[in-house]
Amino acid sequence: MSDPPTTKAPLFFLDYDGTLAPIVEDPTEAHPHPDVPELLRALAARHPVWIVTGRHLKSIETFFDAAGLLDLRLPAIGLHGTQEGVLGDGAESLASDEAVDALAQMRRALPSIEGVRVESKEDAFAVHYRAAPDEDDALDALRDWADEMPAALEAVWGKKVVELRPRGLTKGTAVRRVLERHPGKTPVYLGDDTTDEDAFEELERTDGAVTVRVGGGETRARYRLGGPGDVARYLRTYV
Repeated sequence: MSDPPTTKAPLFFLDYDGTLAPIVEDPTEAHPHPDVPELLRALAARHPVWIVTGRHLKSIETFFDAAGLLDLRLPAIGLHGTQEGVLGDGAESLASDEAVDALAQMRRALPSIEGVRVESKEDAFAVHYRAAPDEDDALDALRDWADEMPAALEAVWGKKVVELRPRGLTKGTAVRRVLERHPGKTPVYLGDDTTDEDAFEELERTDGAVTVRVGGGETRARYRLGGPGDVARYLRTYV
């Protein structure tokens, strides 16, 4: 798989964890790659830039505030497509009441497993089992729990984490919605997560789209980069 090309009139969609910031054990310490703040400021002065993340947008705002970037007021998609807003100006939830009730039901039913940590995201929540003494046992218990999930939700399995989110709201549906607001622009999407594959699949329908998987693993993206350092070098070609 070759390195991604530089395209004219880009519309950037940038994942955060694993793309703009390295993956770390503690999600509260996932600060952006050292080159990213300067690059985002330069990119946003030239091209439309959207942040697309599985996190709640309030969580991303914390990192952008610390990096001195909230003044950019970048538009963003949060919770894998369940939120839309502007970093520093709040966000709108797109989840139905049925999905919100189902999330509360599943949270109450979550089994107690040693080493498992729950990350609350308002209209979604993630269950991390990386620190479980026996990851296989933890995974089996979580799969049994997820099998009882109401139809209004879907489970997304990632890197030693499972996230429950409203069904039908994905990074793919979000990207299509945003792309329709930017006629004449070419989407450039970079992401490393399982849920970024929804966007890669959606953008297969768009001629010239540049879809980039960051890191290893099977992918529907057309190109690949190794990690946040490579992402920074690629983004620099646009400034």
